[in-house]
Amino acid sequence: MSNLKVETVQRVVSALIVAPFVVLCFISYNSLVGLVAAIVMISSGEFFYTTLKKHGAWLMVVYTAIVSAFPILYGTFFQDRPMELLAYVYIAGIVFTLAQVKNREIVTEIYFAFTTALVYIAFLLSFFIPLYAKFGADAALLTLTLSWSYDSFAFAFGMSTGGKHKLGSYYSPNKSWEGLFGGIFGTILYIILYQNLARLFFNSDLKLSFPIVLLIAAVTAIFDTFGDIFESSIKRHYNVKHMGNLLPGHGGMLDRIDGLLFITPVVYTIFMIFG
Repeated sequence: MSNLKVETVQRVVSALIVAPFVVLCFISYNSLVGLVAAIVMISSGEFFYTTLKKHGAWLMVVYTAIVSAFPILYGTFFQDRPMELLAYVYIAGIVFTLAQVKNREIVTEIYFAFTTALVYIAFLLSFFIPLYAKFGADAALLTLTLSWSYDSFAFAFGMSTGGKHKLGSYYSPNKSWEGLFGGIFGTILYIILYQNLARLFFNSDLKLSFPIVLLIAAVTAIFDTFGDIFESSIKRHYNVKHMGNLLPGHGGMLDRIDGLLFITPVVYTIFMIFG
């Protein structure tokens, strides 16, 4: 069996094991906040291990704790004041850095790692919290699974067509226009199927018009792609294939949610504008 087939089997098995647990966490607001915090902790831990491992475990542990505190505090005490919370957590991390790091040659690299993890991972993923609170579990779960849907369809279309027309990204050269448009088409079908099943089995009132379905599918394709390319650029800088190896076939947790981090705030904005 080829390496590609082995990796595909691993991806499917990992998804079948992890996906049901993740979906069950959408059963209540508190479990959703816990899920976001857990994913932020794992993803930021992977990120800090990649970017800061040569600077000592102590920094990695403390930064992971600080970044992971953001979604917990946001979901419990700062629901209406995310900007203030972001400022407080950022200042806490910088003060800790100034107190612990005495090397001027590396301090800016450490600033970069902490700031990126806080904004890119904790802040962006925490958009699930207001999305759930304002629009319900069905809208939040749809947003989560949009990335799964797009990635699956884009991969399938790209492989089946040979992906001959490349997007031209230096950081992620395997992406193709065939995968992009195939992913959009598949995601449109998925959204229509999702909202019909949600209404049928869960009494959901989620009803998106076709123009909004098309908009969400296009947004998913664009921002999932850029989210993946952004993470790829970081991995190429640090010369690693994956951020971690938690999920066989997928790499680490951050490798699995890189597109979702860019998708979530944009989809939340669409719901805020169109209701």
